[in-house]
Amino acid sequence: MRKAEGPAAACTGRAGAHESGTGTPPSRQVPVRKDGAGRVRLAVCVALVALLGAVPATAQERREVPDTVRHYGEPASEADRAAIDTLLEEYRSTWARHDARAWIALHAADTEWINAYARLFQGAEPLAEFAEQRLFPAFDASVSSRESAAMRLISVRYLGDDAAVLHLYTDSPRGSSRNAGEDLRRTHLHLVLAKTGAAWRIVHTAIMDAR
Repeated sequence: MRKAEGPAAACTGRAGAHESGTGTPPSRQVPVRKDGAGRVRLAVCVALVALLGAVPATAQERREVPDTVRHYGEPASEADRAAIDTLLEEYRSTWARHDARAWIALHAADTEWINAYARLFQGAEPLAEFAEQRLFPAFDASVSSRESAAMRLISVRYLGDDAAVLHLYTDSPRGSSRNAGEDLRRTHLHLVLAKTGAAWRIVHTAIMDAR
């Protein structure tokens, strides 16, 4: 039996309740106060519990993704929307053909990049060297092509006039899945874009695996 946690625990006074020989025994639990403050606390708790019960659960399992792409906010112009869409297509294309230099050109000079194994690069040049000498040579281009073709958007978030966040995922054979019974590795990518002058560039990339 799970312990009462969070708001429910605060409302019931059962946080850390006695279970399996641990926590505070029932005989030592503090009763809810019955004075004015206690009644206010009780009313707030009842309202909170009712609210929590009315909110639908939106969390997914580790490999689940939404059926539709979500868009948050609006770009400053249709030209910005088109430029961001073009950058995404170029990202897919350069990744698929192992064109390290064209791929790096999509990034800002001071870009940050961290992969699912916490390998971190700061700056486009160190990242380009890694892509050219280790990242792309480690796999046949057909692997990256398949990975690129499977890239799907989960969400696009426009932040003001000069920033946006793209959330992508893909299923690929780039290394085995860490989950038993799964043939393909599911990877999520967060690309943070910034506009400098008329150009949009990737300023931060965070990569994570579904494990």
